[in-house]
Amino acid sequence: MSSRPAARTQSPWSVHLELGIDVGDLDRVLQVGAPTTVASFLQRLGRTGRRPGSSRNATLLASNDQELLRAAGLLLLWSEGFVESITAPPTPAHIAAQQVLAITLQERRVGRHTWRDWIGDLALVDPEDEVLVIETLLERGWLDADQDMLMVGPEAEGRYGRRHFMELMSVFTSDPQVAVLHGRTEIGTVDPMVLLTKVQGPRRIALAGRSWAVNSVDWDRKRAYVEPSDGVGLARWMGSSSPLSFELVDAMRRTLLGAEPRGVELTRRARQKLDELREELADRLDPDRTALLHSHGETRWWTWAGTRANAVIWAALNEVAPHFCDSMSTVTNDHLVLRSDTTAAALREALLLVKLRFGTDLASVVPEVSERAIKDLKFSDMLPSDLAIRTLAVRLSDHPRAAEVMARGLVERRSSEG
Repeated sequence: MSSRPAARTQSPWSVHLELGIDVGDLDRVLQVGAPTTVASFLQRLGRTGRRPGSSRNATLLASNDQELLRAAGLLLLWSEGFVESITAPPTPAHIAAQQVLAITLQERRVGRHTWRDWIGDLALVDPEDEVLVIETLLERGWLDADQDMLMVGPEAEGRYGRRHFMELMSVFTSDPQVAVLHGRTEIGTVDPMVLLTKVQGPRRIALAGRSWAVNSVDWDRKRAYVEPSDGVGLARWMGSSSPLSFELVDAMRRTLLGAEPRGVELTRRARQKLDELREELADRLDPDRTALLHSHGETRWWTWAGTRANAVIWAALNEVAPHFCDSMSTVTNDHLVLRSDTTAAALREALLLVKLRFGTDLASVVPEVSERAIKDLKFSDMLPSDLAIRTLAVRLSDHPRAAEVMARGLVERRSSEG
C-alpha cells in the first residue's frame, strides 16, 4: 500500500490496517488474499480516494484457487451493495456472570434481585439462566450471600481482587488465529473453531490446497502441528479452513455458476482460472439444489452454506442418523463429508426425520463443542457446564441458513474420475 509522496510522509508502506489505525490518504491498496467480510474490504477501500482528483481503488492478489474464489465472491457481494449487519452474540451468559461479579466488586454489596438495575434493559440471559448463573457463582465461591445481598467470594477475591481487577474488566482475549505448522514451516492460519469443534476420529483440516491431519495444538502459543493427510483419493478442491459466512460462501457458489461482480476488472489470468474452476467444480453445483457427490471412494454433500450452518446440519444429522457420520466425517464451509455409502434417498429420509424432531427452523439443534473450546471462553468457569456449552454453541451456529439449505432440493451425482 503506497501513501503520499516522500516529501509529505516518511513511510511509503503501511501495515497499519490490521492494527486498526486510520492511516488514510493512500494512493492504492494492495491486498494479498481476500478479506472474509465486505465490511473489512470497505475499510481497506476507504483508505483511498480521499484527496481531490483521486478515486477509490483496491487490488486483491490471490495466491491460490481458494483465495481467488473467495475474492470473487466477496467482490460479487460488494457489487450487490451487501454489507454484513452488526449483531451482538445472543445470550452471552458468561458476560452476565462477569457483570454480576464486577458490580459486586465495585459496590462491595449488591442485591441479589436488584443487580440488574445497573445494566438497565440489557438482556444478557433469560430469567431462568440468570438464576443458574447466580447459583453457580455462589456454589463455586465467586460470590457469598447474606440473605438477599451478594458479596465478593473468596474465589473472586483471590483471582480478581486488589491489583488484578482489570482482568475482570476485559471480556475478550488476544487474536484468536492459530498458526498451522508442518515441521518448522508455517502453512497458514486458521480460526480456532476449526480446531475446537468436536469431531469423531482424527481431525483433518484443509489448508493451502490440501488436507492435513492435526497432531497436536499448543494453545498457549496458538500453534497447531500437522502432517499431510493420507486420505485415499483426496479431492483437489478442499475449500477454506477459516469459517466463512453463508452469504460469502453462497456468493462463491454463484460465482462458480457464472455470476460476475460489477465494477471489477479481472486480469486475464484471474478470468482464465475462474473459468477452469467453473469447469472443475461443476459437479458440485446446482442453481437450486445441493449436490451429493460420490468421488474417489468418498461422499461429500456440497451445501455451500458456510461452516456455522453446516455445523447445525451436521449436529442434527448426528442426532437422527448417526450412521451417516463416521470417524472420517468432516464439516467445512462448502461441504460435509458423509459415510461413503450414503445415498440421496437415505439422506432425504434423514432430513425429513430432522424436521420432525427439531422443526423446520432447527432452533433447538446444538452443535457439539469440545472441552477446550469451553475453557477458552472467558469466564466460562463461572457457568454451569450445560449453560457454557449452549453459550458457545450458539456462536458456532447459523440456524436460519441451515434451515434454508435443508429446504433446497438434493441432486445425486457420481464423478467420472472415481
